[in-house]
Amino acid sequence: MSDSESSQWHWRLRLTDLAVRWRFKRHANRPVDVLWTRANIGRPLWMRRAITPAISRTLVQLDTHAHELLTAPAPNGTRASASANNEAVAERAVLYVHGGGFIACSPATHRPLAARIAREWNALVVVPDYRLAPEHPFPHGRDDVLRSWQWMLDTHGLAPENVVFVGDSAGGGLALSAALACADAGLPTPGAIVAFSPWTDLACTGASIAENIERCAMFVPSQLKAAAGMYAGAWATDDPGVSPLYANLTGLPPLCVHVSAEELLRDDGLRLAERAQQAGVTVSCRAWTGVPHVWQFLTGFLPEARESLDAAGAFVREHVPASTRHAGVPFARSATSHGTPESTPPHADSSTNQTSMPLA
Repeated sequence: MSDSESSQWHWRLRLTDLAVRWRFKRHANRPVDVLWTRANIGRPLWMRRAITPAISRTLVQLDTHAHELLTAPAPNGTRASASANNEAVAERAVLYVHGGGFIACSPATHRPLAARIAREWNALVVVPDYRLAPEHPFPHGRDDVLRSWQWMLDTHGLAPENVVFVGDSAGGGLALSAALACADAGLPTPGAIVAFSPWTDLACTGASIAENIERCAMFVPSQLKAAAGMYAGAWATDDPGVSPLYANLTGLPPLCVHVSAEELLRDDGLRLAERAQQAGVTVSCRAWTGVPHVWQFLTGFLPEARESLDAAGAFVREHVPASTRHAGVPFARSATSHGTPESTPPHADSSTNQTSMPLA
């Protein structure tokens, strides 16, 4: 980045760039150590607590993995309830797929962003704790996302047009891969897809991989290539199932893509949007200058993060209709994250202890 470009950034962008470089880029040239990455890539616990809005959460255990359900408190501030006088009503549902390079992170690390989406989009949010590489390479993570999607349809009776797939970074690629695999799995596609800084090309052929080495505050190419190999396993990194950029995108629902102009993965999002548009998909794509990878986490600090989340929400409201039916959504006892230690897991799903949050 040139001095003239950086001088145009406001102080919050400059401070964010310095902080992200200190937190991530200073470790970037070390060999990728999966255990170290899992222990350190997540934002500090105190920070996650500070930026996570009050939310009710429930852990649901499936055969292969668990997923976390998030819903905003009812209007009077209490948790969602089956009571006719105390209903939290969700207009839509979101399947949120967290990032982490396919090798790290969890619903806990991404709860600040997923919880904000639940509250601001008035949505039921399901966050799969999908199995990670290298222990579980492709297609395990994608298949876990599909299992969570199947569970949402079966358990909640959701209409697919009222659901949006959302993902960031590697999770953005997984959300796209899962949507593309729905037909083969005998599942409907969702009403729309929102991808924040998606990783769509694990062959790492985008021009920004080289052009943005210095500009990107978080990664270097060697990290991406190492993680890509772990996730792809025996598959080629340019296989359409591994890298949705190379897939036939015809038939995808409306797609919203937000990328940073400075990040290594800039062209993963831009090329995907271009190819989707050529395939006849309705696409909204925008690049922000000066922001880090998945800057939407910083909604309370960066105006660009607020702008991105608002634009994505407007896209969802335009393309994903609010449900017009009153369908009961079963929940187990939920733990409100505000004031709840993250080391204490929420209650697991139970057939004997359920409240419900009806979908409007």
